[in-house]
Amino acid sequence: MYGVSAKKFLTVIITTAFAAGAIYMFSGTIVSSRSASVDDYQKWIAETYDFRFGHDRPFAPSNATTVSGNFIKPEKFTASQRCVACHTDIHPQWRESAHANAFREPFYQKNVNDLTTKRNIAFTRHCESCHNPAALFSGALTDKPRFKDRPFDDDGVSCIACHSIQSVSGRGVGGYTMAEPALLVSESGERISNPTDQDILEDVPAHKRALMNDVLKKPEFCAACHKSQVPKELNDYKFLRAFAVGDELQMSSFSKESPHPYYVRDKQSCNSCHMVKVDAKFSDIAAKGGVVSSHRFAAANTAIPTFYGYRDQLKEVETFLKDDRLGIDIFALRRVPGNGGSEELIAPVNRRNFKLGTGDVITADVVVTNKNIGHSFPPELRDFYEAYIEFYVTDGAGKPLYKSGFIKPDGYLDEFAHDYKTYLVRPDGSSNELHHIWETRVIPQNLAIQSGRSDVARYRFAIPAELTGNIKISARLQYRRFTRVFSDYVLGKSVDYPIVTMAATEKMLNIGDNASAQPDPKAMPDWRRWNNYGIALLDQRQFAAAADAFAKAAELDEKYRPFALTNRALAFMEIDRWVEARKLIDTALELDPANYRALYQRGRINRVESKLAQAEADFKKVNSAFPRDRLTLQQLGELSKIRNDYSTAIGYFQQILSIDPEDVGSHYNMMLLYRKTGMKADAEREEKTFLDLKEDPRTTALAADFLQRNPSVGRRSLPYYVNDLKPFRSDLEKSGYLAVFGLQ
Repeated sequence: MYGVSAKKFLTVIITTAFAAGAIYMFSGTIVSSRSASVDDYQKWIAETYDFRFGHDRPFAPSNATTVSGNFIKPEKFTASQRCVACHTDIHPQWRESAHANAFREPFYQKNVNDLTTKRNIAFTRHCESCHNPAALFSGALTDKPRFKDRPFDDDGVSCIACHSIQSVSGRGVGGYTMAEPALLVSESGERISNPTDQDILEDVPAHKRALMNDVLKKPEFCAACHKSQVPKELNDYKFLRAFAVGDELQMSSFSKESPHPYYVRDKQSCNSCHMVKVDAKFSDIAAKGGVVSSHRFAAANTAIPTFYGYRDQLKEVETFLKDDRLGIDIFALRRVPGNGGSEELIAPVNRRNFKLGTGDVITADVVVTNKNIGHSFPPELRDFYEAYIEFYVTDGAGKPLYKSGFIKPDGYLDEFAHDYKTYLVRPDGSSNELHHIWETRVIPQNLAIQSGRSDVARYRFAIPAELTGNIKISARLQYRRFTRVFSDYVLGKSVDYPIVTMAATEKMLNIGDNASAQPDPKAMPDWRRWNNYGIALLDQRQFAAAADAFAKAAELDEKYRPFALTNRALAFMEIDRWVEARKLIDTALELDPANYRALYQRGRINRVESKLAQAEADFKKVNSAFPRDRLTLQQLGELSKIRNDYSTAIGYFQQILSIDPEDVGSHYNMMLLYRKTGMKADAEREEKTFLDLKEDPRTTALAADFLQRNPSVGRRSLPYYVNDLKPFRSDLEKSGYLAVFGLQ
C-alpha cells in the first residue's frame, strides 16, 4: 500500500511517462510503452480486455485485423501533426476533411455513444475500425481500458492509419489488414516507427516503402470502409447489408470491368474523383509539377465543415456536388383536357407543338439521371440524410400554385417529397430514425439511383380556371445532410444546415399555344433524353413504355443505336417477347460485332431457348473481355452446373466471391455444389453463410405493415405512382432558411 507522498510521486512518474508514451505495470514493475515488448503489451491489454467475440477475434465485430493479429501500442500511431512539416498542403487539407474528423465530430459521437450506452463499448469496434483505427488496435475499446489518454481521437482516420494498411478483404466494415505503423521501412523489412525528420529526408525511398503500399491506389482500398453491413454480433439477429459503394463502382461503367451499363465512360477510380489534383500553395514536398492529390476527399459531407466553420472545405464539397454529377429534366407532359378526352403525351416538352387550357390536368414527368457518379446516388447511409426533388409550379407573376419537396416551418422536409432514402424499421414496427443500426430488423424501402441510371418522378396538377398568360414549372434536385430529426437530436437544438442544389431545370408554358423550340447544341441531345427516360421506365417496370422510348433513342443517334436496340431488347425480354428481342440483338451485333453488352444478352436468349452450347460460347467471349464481370461468371457457373461439371462451376463462383465475399447467390450455389461432390464440411460452412446473408422472409409482413401505416413512404415502394399536388399555401413552408457556421 502506497502512502500519500508515494502516490503523488507515482502520479508524477506516470504523467511524465505518458507524455512520451503509455506506461504499463507488469508484476509490480512500471515499464514505458516504448520499451515494452510486443508480448508484454498483449498480456497487459488482455488482463482487462473484453474478448466477448472470441480471443481469436479481438477486433470483432469489425472485419479489421493486424498483420500479427496483436494489439498495437498507441504511440505507434504517429500524430498527423508530425506530417505537416513536410506536407504543408496535404495536412491542412486533411485536417478539414471528413476523414480527419471521423471520430470527434458530434454527429458520429452521438451515435457511437448511444451504442455504448445501449449495448457496450465493445460493440463500437464495428464502427471504430473505420472511424478511429488507433482506438481499435490499441485495445482502448473495452470497459476497463488500460489507459485513458487518447490523443489519437482528434486524428480520426489519420495519415498513419490509412498509410499503414497492407491488404484488403472485400468485406467492408474495416475489411483490411494493418501493419505496425512505421515511417521508414528498410530494404530488409525493418520497420522504424519514430525516426527523426532528418532520417526521413535522408532515406525517402524507405519512407515510401513504409507509407505508399500499392493497395492505396485501388478502389478496393477505399471499399474496405466504404462498404458496410450490420453483422449478427451487433444486432443479435443476422447479417443486414447497409451499403456497398465499392461494389457499385466495380459494376459501373467507370470501372471498365462490366459490359452491362447503359453508357460507356472513361475509367475512373475513387482517387480520380475524390483526390483530384490541386495546386500546391505551400511547397508541399510531395508535389509533382506543382500539384498534389487533394486530401480533402471532397464528396457529400456538408455537416462537418458547417459545424466547425471550415469554409474552404464546405466550398470544395459544394463545388463537387454541383459539378454536373446529376441531371434533371422535365421531359414529358401528359395532358388530359379540362373538358374531357384522352390523355396526350407531349415529349420531349420543348420539341412539340401543343396547347394548354385552363382546367387541363397535367402530369409532368421529371427525369433524374445519375450522370457522373461511379456509384449510387445518394450513396451510403441514406437513412439519415436527404436527397429529394423540389418541384413547383408558379403563375406568370411568380406566385406559387403548387409545390412538392419544400422545407416546413419546423425545418423538416415535406413528408410527401419525392426522395431518395432508406427507411429502417425496428422489430416493433417503429421507424428507426436515429440511425441505431443495431436495432434495425428490416429495410422496407431503399431508394437510390445507380450509376448511369435514371428515375422518373410524376407530378399531377390542374391549371387553375382563372389563370391567363403562362405558368412556369421548375424542378431542383436538393441535398441536405442530415435529416432534421437527426441533426436536432445531435445538436439539442433546431439549426438550419446547408441545402445544396445539385441540378435544376425549368419550363415556361403558355396558356394557349406552345411552339417547338430548336435544339440547344449545349444541352443534352434528344436521343440521350429519350434513353434516360427509357432507363427510368425500365427500372419502374413500365416495360412496354420503356421499349417505345428506346426505339426513339435508336432512331435519333446512329452511334448509340446498337446500345439502344439492346436496351429495347431488355424491355421485351422482361415481358417474354424473346423472338423480338433476338431480332433486336442480332441487328445490334450486325452493327457492332464487338458489342459485348449485346453478346451477353444473346447468351441469355440462347439459354432460354435451350441452346446451351451457343450460350456458353457467348458468355465465354464476354468473360474474355470482362473477366471480373460477376453476371457473366454467374451464367458460366450455372451452365457448368447444368453440365454436371461441378469443379468448373465451383471455380466460377469462387471468382465471384473473390470480388464480393458476401455474394449470397454464390454461397448458395457453392453449398449445392459441395453437397453434390460430397464435401460435407464445406457444404455446411456455405449453408451457414448463406442462411446468414439471405433475406429473412419472416420480416416481409413487418415491412408491409410499416409501408401501409406510413403512406408517404409506402407510395414510393410502388413501381409506378403519381404525386397528386394540392394548391400550395405559403404558410406551409419555412421562410429564410439559412445555414449557420461555426456551431459548437
